Amino acid sequence: MGFLPTSQFWHHAALTPISIVFWVGAAVVFTFFDFFALVWWQQSLVWMVFWWVWAGLVERYTRRYLARRRMRALAGPRTDPPEGLEDATVVAPPSGLTPVPEPPDLPSHAYAPSRTPGSRLVLVQRVESWDLAYERLFGRGAGAAQFAFNLAFGLAIFYPSWIVKLLGILSLLGAARCVGSWERRSLGREQGALPPSSRPGRPTNPSSSGTGAAEPPGRRA
Repeated sequence: MGFLPTSQFWHHAALTPISIVFWVGAAVVFTFFDFFALVWWQQSLVWMVFWWVWAGLVERYTRRYLARRRMRALAGPRTDPPEGLEDATVVAPPSGLTPVPEPPDLPSHAYAPSRTPGSRLVLVQRVESWDLAYERLFGRGAGAAQFAFNLAFGLAIFYPSWIVKLLGILSLLGAARCVGSWERRSLGREQGALPPSSRPGRPTNPSSSGTGAAEPPGRRA
């Protein structure tokens, strides 16, 4: 739906000042929990509804603001060239054509960008890994599976027991560890599927190995 938040936006917006607007509203909602004396499961449901509505509204108006800002930047006045360039004239060379300088010698081999998987100490190296893992495991039911996991985690966090809260956090860390391991294996398979000349650390020009060009075979007697 148009007003619901998207993971693609909040994966990146959570690390920007946009998240401050969201947490200011969340602080107001948390104060109402004690004011209305809500039980733990009601707090969990209210939090999920608040996340859908408030995060969706913040995302919607942020996207509109950024789009208007981009349009104003593109439609802004053109910068005038310096005065010296307006009065300058092109003078032809006195005789003949000026030779174009040759570009500097390029290196004999170029390296492909590194696709080496990151450290194993990092749980998840890409923000899109969660969505990719859900789509890989559940296919079209990825949205329902993600909703069920978020609902179970939210109920565990608001449940009035530290053991249940700890189990919920451990389950989240375990799932992140599994997603990170799957991600590193996928990156390793992608790197192994590259041709030898495109792998990092290998020259692309066979003549750069120092052996020179292959000599033609000699004639037979």
